[in-house]
Amino acid sequence: MTDQQFHRLAPADAVPPGEMKQYTVEDRPVALVNYEGELYAFEDICTHQFVHLTEGELLPGGKVKCPLHGATFDVATGEAKSLPAVKGVPVHELKVEDGEVYVALNPERVKTGKRRRRRTG
Repeated sequence: MTDQQFHRLAPADAVPPGEMKQYTVEDRPVALVNYEGELYAFEDICTHQFVHLTEGELLPGGKVKCPLHGATFDVATGEAKSLPAVKGVPVHELKVEDGEVYVALNPERVKTGKRRRRRTG
């Protein structure tokens, strides 16, 4: 990802340890997480069903828990750690320069598609 364009995201101290916030970069939701003083960024959409992971909970062990069905993802690797999610979320490359966080978007995206309709009758 080193040939990617970096975008200014936020001041380096904008997200205190143990917290996460959502930002928008090129119309994409990006989660910025501060886990034990380290910053991580990933696509802020659960791969199981559309919901923003930043509305969930940051758990011990560097995982984020989806607020809808409880799937968990590793904040550093994006790997799905529990069902119902089976696919990880794309992580974004970060760099910190002069007190500012910059992100290079991963070209991989979470496919959101349309919601399924319930069958009736």
